[in-house]
Amino acid sequence: MKPSPESMKTKKINFSVYLTIAVSALFIFTSCSENKSKIILNNDVLSECNLAIQNAIVLDATNPPVGSRRYFYASVAAYQAIQPFSDDLISLSGQLKGLEFNASPDTSKGYCLDLVALAAYTSTAKALVWKEDSVVAFRNRKLDYYKSELSDKVFKNSITWGDSVSSIIIKWAKKDSFNETRGVDLYLAKNDAHYWQPTPTEYMQALEPNWKKIRPSLIPSANHFRSTLPVPADYKIQPISKSIDSEGNEFTKYKSLNPKFDELMMEVYNESKNLDSNKIRIARYWDDNPNSTFHYGHATIKVLKVSPVGHWLSMFSTVARNKKYSLFESAEGMVRLSAAIFDGFIAAWDAKYHYEYVRPVNAIRMHLDSSWLPLIETPAFPEYPSAHSVISSAAATVLTHMFGEYEFIDSAEMEFGLGTRHFKNFREASNEACMSRLYGGIHFREGIENGKFLGNAIGEHHIKTLKTRK
Repeated sequence: MKPSPESMKTKKINFSVYLTIAVSALFIFTSCSENKSKIILNNDVLSECNLAIQNAIVLDATNPPVGSRRYFYASVAAYQAIQPFSDDLISLSGQLKGLEFNASPDTSKGYCLDLVALAAYTSTAKALVWKEDSVVAFRNRKLDYYKSELSDKVFKNSITWGDSVSSIIIKWAKKDSFNETRGVDLYLAKNDAHYWQPTPTEYMQALEPNWKKIRPSLIPSANHFRSTLPVPADYKIQPISKSIDSEGNEFTKYKSLNPKFDELMMEVYNESKNLDSNKIRIARYWDDNPNSTFHYGHATIKVLKVSPVGHWLSMFSTVARNKKYSLFESAEGMVRLSAAIFDGFIAAWDAKYHYEYVRPVNAIRMHLDSSWLPLIETPAFPEYPSAHSVISSAAATVLTHMFGEYEFIDSAEMEFGLGTRHFKNFREASNEACMSRLYGGIHFREGIENGKFLGNAIGEHHIKTLKTRK
């Protein structure tokens, strides 16, 4: 029996009602899911952010301590922005000196967490660099991508929260005494050859003599570990005769009154005369001096190089990528690493300007050869201790605690034409970075070995003190 027209009409009406209800339910479900979803599109976004700030540091020719400050605050911003969305991570508020962070996101909304981290990082970096174009251009390129992948609500929610976290971190950063150290008197080197003097070939004024006044991230004070740092060999001299250097120029030769210092000085000088191709490559690979120059005729040319912090964060990124770290794990690693290095520079600079120790180039030119120059340019600050040894040892201590023994290939210097290096673990990389200062002719062994001692102490302090997991 055929259905009546009335029953067919009823079925059509019922079907329309069912379809309307189904579509409405799907819309409501999708809207609710979108409002509450927490998605991640790119676990490696912070590595890309680090490259953006690295480019700004290179273009600014920023000195290493100032560079470490930029990485530190940007990493804190990214971590704090996504920490509320993690079941494992805890806030750094009340742990890092002076940081009181009471804001929290509206978790009923939807967020793209890697966009949150990107927004927080780049907003902070933009406020701290001088030539912000590279950071702004990077941010805009990434925002174009996220806008094409996300709903308008999630896109806006993510940027709003990330930028709001950045504003809190920037206000905190402004209280670390950095601005006050910009307007103080310059360091005046003592007119005494027993102490540090400006070094050839640029004879630059001493860099960041007041960096010890910067608020540390975690160590009690800039000089907290100085009492455990061995006092360097006493440098005492007296004039003995006139001599002729390797270019036929007459100069006054001085005699050292401390055999231990003589031994340290002769090691640097003899090493410079017997460098093989591998040692030369190591010295140049780990130079990491964004302020270095070389002379071509009458022209002085600036050489673009990565900073020590950028180098170590790049190595972290390589391993995090290889081990498929999550966004949360990467943020945790970067904030721990950048905080330890930041403190390493503060402690190293405190010791440097406390001891005001002579650089090898000035001692060797006074005692042995008035025209001698090291393989790499001597940075413009006192010798003891080796800052690269301090921060590399602190970094290796923290990273070994996080990763354990992990073999990797470091490609941080590839874009600067220096190729790659293979390391069995972070400690091997750190030890090579330390020895590069001897091969380069810019540090005595004592400054290197005791710099490692100081860096290890700072790294251990951070491991024991900074809590990032529940």
